Amino acid sequence: MKKITRIWMVCLLALSAVAFTVVKNIFDQLDIAEEEAREYIFDNFKSSNLSFPSSAVIKNLALGKRAGAVKELGDYIRKYTNSPEFAAEYKTVREGARPKNPADKEAKLKARIEGLKHDIETTEKDMKGVTGDMKKLYESTLQMQKTELKALQDPKDPNHKMYLMDLSEGGEEGEKNYKEDLKYFEQEYPAQVKDLVKRRLQEFLTLTADINFDAKLVDRDGRKRFADPKLEAKDESWKRCFRSGRETIAAARSYAQQWLKELN
Repeated sequence: MKKITRIWMVCLLALSAVAFTVVKNIFDQLDIAEEEAREYIFDNFKSSNLSFPSSAVIKNLALGKRAGAVKELGDYIRKYTNSPEFAAEYKTVREGARPKNPADKEAKLKARIEGLKHDIETTEKDMKGVTGDMKKLYESTLQMQKTELKALQDPKDPNHKMYLMDLSEGGEEGEKNYKEDLKYFEQEYPAQVKDLVKRRLQEFLTLTADINFDAKLVDRDGRKRFADPKLEAKDESWKRCFRSGRETIAAARSYAQQWLKELN
């Protein structure tokens, strides 16, 4: 599964590598600003990214310390996702991602008018200094843009209805696409943060359910690769989990299972 939990991959990318000690929070040990870390965490939730701030102090994490690091990172992310700040930012992002209903003629008309104004401004700017046939082409384009803008802004214009019909093109196909987009939106952007977290936790548990940490690796083209072609064909997210190690994944799965149980 490509769309895995951003919560745990943030943990794993850090845990593949930091010397863990008891500090104010895990980000102090990573020498990363807490605000920057929160931005990464939110973006990973939102966009399915697997990114984490770079750190000059990242080192190999000692065995036996990883479970503690997982818990500290998990506790931090859990607290952050429960905060009003996270909820407010997620609400803003969710509304921005909501697909536009093609039946909303007023919204489409407004968007087209704003687009034409921008296009006219761009055309006028680009045509400065041009000559000959190129100038004539710009002038023709500019005239068409202005004609359409005038017609759309004035319901009494004889061409007003014609341009409105152009905006309404798509008909049943447009409505079908909208419904599909809306279904995808509701799946990827659940209304409640709680449901988003549950989805990501379950995705992580599904992704990491079948990792064989004893899988054989071979040297090939200067890199370590899986001897088993089926494992080599796994996506990069699964491979990152493999590289994080048995202890890290076991601790992360245990934390995720408990968190998910409490959310249900």
